[in-house]
Amino acid sequence: MRITNIIRISLVILVFIWVSLKGQERPEMIPYILQPMDYDPDRRLELGIAIIHPYTINSMPINVQKEETLEIIYERIAFEVIYPEHNNEIFSIDGKLYHLVRVPYTGASWDFDRDGWNE
Repeated sequence: MRITNIIRISLVILVFIWVSLKGQERPEMIPYILQPMDYDPDRRLELGIAIIHPYTINSMPINVQKEETLEIIYERIAFEVIYPEHNNEIFSIDGKLYHLVRVPYTGASWDFDRDGWNE
């Protein structure tokens, strides 16, 4: 009985050491807004997606990789809109973790240069 307890305790200690050495990567948060884009009032409500580009995407040296990553992020936002039970799940693109954060639409623009703030 004592040998099995020692083996169990040693396994638990080894697992704690392995987890602490491996570490945990923090996901990058991507805030986005669903904007109404209904220019022609009719029975359909058309929505557009506005995101603040994450740092890892802006620092990508290859333009093709940047476009493909943004396309995957837009598809993930559409997936979370269609299936709301999958909101706030962490997902991975090329080994980098991302987390989408939906910001409520207030009518304010995120592009401060076009609104006359810097004039």
